[in-house]
Amino acid sequence: MAVPELYAPPSRPQQVRDQGMVLPLSSLLPDPVFYVMSGGGSHGAVQWGLLQALSETDLTPDAIVGTSAGALSGVVYAEDPLSGLNRLAYIWGQLDAGHVLGENWLGRLGNARTIALADNRTEAATLESLLTARTFADLALPFSAVATDVATGSPVVIDSGWLVPALLASSAIPGALPPVRIDDRWLFDGLASANLPAVPAVRRGAGSVVVLDTGGRDPGPVSPAARRVITRLSAILTSAQRADQLRDAADQVPVVLLPTPGGLAGTLDFRHTMQSAATAYSDARLFLSALVADYRQPLGPGLYALPGQRGLTDELTRLLRPVTP
Repeated sequence: MAVPELYAPPSRPQQVRDQGMVLPLSSLLPDPVFYVMSGGGSHGAVQWGLLQALSETDLTPDAIVGTSAGALSGVVYAEDPLSGLNRLAYIWGQLDAGHVLGENWLGRLGNARTIALADNRTEAATLESLLTARTFADLALPFSAVATDVATGSPVVIDSGWLVPALLASSAIPGALPPVRIDDRWLFDGLASANLPAVPAVRRGAGSVVVLDTGGRDPGPVSPAARRVITRLSAILTSAQRADQLRDAADQVPVVLLPTPGGLAGTLDFRHTMQSAATAYSDARLFLSALVADYRQPLGPGLYALPGQRGLTDELTRLLRPVTP
């Protein structure tokens, strides 16, 4: 008889439990500690798993900076850190493309005259239903959402005013969702300028940065087909930008890059979010335990990551402070 697949992370390994009921991480990281949360569509569920692993330590963030899907998870956590982690379980357990793009967005694929495949009314309604807070001032933790200035291509960090327009701007995927006008500027998804916004965090005074990335996806075989070319170009640009953000931040402060799973589905495919989150949770638990075991003193500038972590360029290897579970 075939048994339906059910994956749940195992209990904490013995070596983790031997380090205490709560992993002593906070003494390693200079204040203020910023959580940096990347964009990635459905891959944002990975961050829920990473937050679960961090909840088993004594670390609490002083501020959060998020882009796109990372801004969604980040704002839910920042609204109420005590309940935020539990609320994210219900959100990522139900969220799909229809909650962002609406039910009929696929029917607009052939209409070249539209500004975007979907308007943002569905996403706005979803955000309003999820959040009690209406402005940044209503949040329990300092939080910033990162978008991109359409005119200059520069990152724009939004940390005041109305929350929903800022979140819409941060996640306005070019071509899929329309840009958003805030303070006389047209803004779209922060993925174009700072998808992993480590540098904005440092510029805002971070003493250390914990990076909650969203995992990776194989761009597929090399092919002249338009769809394959666009997918690979996006992967190349995102990878280069990610490396720049990590390099420039790690030159100045300790940057802890939590491990994330590879081989994920498309960013609008929400069918495997629970498995992605569970894998991230399990891997990050082991990584954080190793970080505490490997480094007994407060961390200095550098990139604290697995030696084989995705996207480690030669420049990043220079800054690498290896963590070996």
